[in-house]
Parts: sequence; structure tokens; C-alpha cells
Amino acid sequence: MVAIAPMLFASCATIASGGDPSITIYGNVSEPVTITTEKQTYADVTLPAVVQVKRHHLDGQRITITSENNNFNDIVLKKKVNEWAFGNILIGGLIGWGIDLGTNSVSKPAQTEFSVVPQPKSK
Repeated sequence: MVAIAPMLFASCATIASGGDPSITIYGNVSEPVTITTEKQTYADVTLPAVVQVKRHHLDGQRITITSENNNFNDIVLKKKVNEWAFGNILIGGLIGWGIDLGTNSVSKPAQTEFSVVPQPKSK
């Protein structure tokens, strides 16, 4: 019964999308930066960097980047429909569709790669 339960309560988008989405941030920055998402803070990382964001409330979620010598514009996420969620409709899985809605696997970030431009701080 324990082995069958995940198959009964899983859904296409939840399985295919996994946990929280990853975002890749690129930039021509020679110093380490601190990246803060709603999920986690990544201190003293070099770009490019891969960070995770929360799956819930994707639309409007902010990623901030700070460094000692530069300012950066915040990255604001937008969401789009996760195509895997339609798998539940095609196979008639209303339970799976409900699970996808509950885990917000029906949404994914509209963009997963961002390039940031450093703006030197005034001294």
C-alpha cells in the first residue's frame, strides 16, 4: 500500500516539475554577490549562479542581488502555465489536477534565465 500511494496521489505536472523551480542568473561581475530569493539567501556567489525560488506565488516574486561595489535591478518573476498540467486533463485525472493546483505545479516561471547589469555604486 505504501508503494502504491505515491502513484495514486501524484500528478503529471507535480512529478515532471519536481520541487521548487531553478533560475539561472548571468552577469559580467568580477566580485562575489549575494542573491536573495523568497526561498533562500546565497551569500558570496559568483555569476553565473543557479538559485531556487518558491513555486507558490511565482507571479511578482522578487530576486534581489547585492554586492559591495555595485547595485543591481531586482529580478521580478512572471509565471506561465506548465504544459505538464494538461496531462491530467487528457487522461481524466481530476485528482491529479487537484494535486497540481495544490502544489502550484500548474505554473512555472515564464523565464528561467536572467542577465543582470551591474551599476557602480556612488562613492
